[in-house]
Formats: sequence, C-alpha cells, structure tokens
Amino acid sequence: MSTLKIALTGGIACGKSSVSQIFKKLGVPIIDLDVLARTVVEPKSQGLIELVAHFGEGILNNDKALNRQALRQQLFENSENQQIIEKILHPKILEKMQTDIKKLNTQIVIVEVPLLVEQNLSNLFDRSIVVDCSEKNQLKRLLKRENMDEKLAKSMISTQASREQRLALNKELPTDVIENNSEIFEMEQKAQDLAQKLLNL
Repeated sequence: MSTLKIALTGGIACGKSSVSQIFKKLGVPIIDLDVLARTVVEPKSQGLIELVAHFGEGILNNDKALNRQALRQQLFENSENQQIIEKILHPKILEKMQTDIKKLNTQIVIVEVPLLVEQNLSNLFDRSIVVDCSEKNQLKRLLKRENMDEKLAKSMISTQASREQRLALNKELPTDVIENNSEIFEMEQKAQDLAQKLLNL
C-alpha cells in the first residue's frame, strides 16, 4: 500500500501545531521536520560531524552536543553560512523523512513542513494542507506566545513566505486550506472533517 504523503504548512503562529495535534488524536501518523532536524545533529551524527568540520568545535557544548545558539550566531555573522548549513542538513532531514515514511503502513501520513514554500519542497508530497490566518491574528498570537516586541515579531513573519505564496500551493499540489481566524473548536471541526475526507480518498 502506498502512503499518501500530505505536507502540513502555515505561517508562524497560524496554528499548524494545533491542527497537527488534532490529526494525531484521530490516529494519523505525524512526522515533524523540525524534530527530524534535531535528530540529524545529535552527538556523533554525520550531520554534526560535517558542521564541526566546517565551523569548528566552537559550535559544541562541553558535552559535545550542538550548541544551537552558537550555530545561530554563525548565521547572523554571515548570510552565506545559511546555505552551507542547509546544504549539510537538508538532504539528511529529507532522507530521514523518507525512511520514516517507508516504515509506516498507513493510508496517509502528515508531514509538518514549516518552510514548504520557502524551500520549494512541494514535489516531495502528494497533497498539502495550509493552515491560514489573517496577518493581524498571526501577529497578535505571536506576540502573546513568544512575549517579544512587535518589531521583532513583524520581522520574523516577513522572513517567511507570504500568505499569497502559501495559498498559491494549489497550483502545484491538491491543497486544502484550514482557515484559523475564529474559535478553536471551529478549527477542530474543520480539521476533523478534512481528516475524514483524506482518509476516504
């Protein structure tokens, strides 16, 4: 049985994780690329070995684990470092994703891909789900969740793809949009209805 691969994406603070939790409760397996990104840099992993070869031992803690803060510093210091880090880690993350999907024996799998549009990964999936909310709500939720100042929150939002770009995914993939501007129970209902639809495909 081939598993239907569905990418779940959305802007920061739009409610991706909430939707992912609803699917999980319904028994749909979830793979989170952010979690995989952490596993490919665990101590002694090939990913970490390659990062250290490039950036030196300064990016490690005393226990030889990756010091994320130090690696982030490298990003701030030089924008080219982002491409280097992505070149080292992305193939490993995607390979781990494919391996994890192969282990499943299910009709559908949801893969949380925060940067689906930015990293142009839609060709790896059969469908997508976009969790969408207004920019006003997005900013309000981000400020509440992260307790940061508005300028920083706005700059975090602006580094991501725009709502329009995400909603244009439907040109590349069959896409369902879960609009998350109202009450949480409404969103739960929408996610449950969508899960039913996808399981019936």
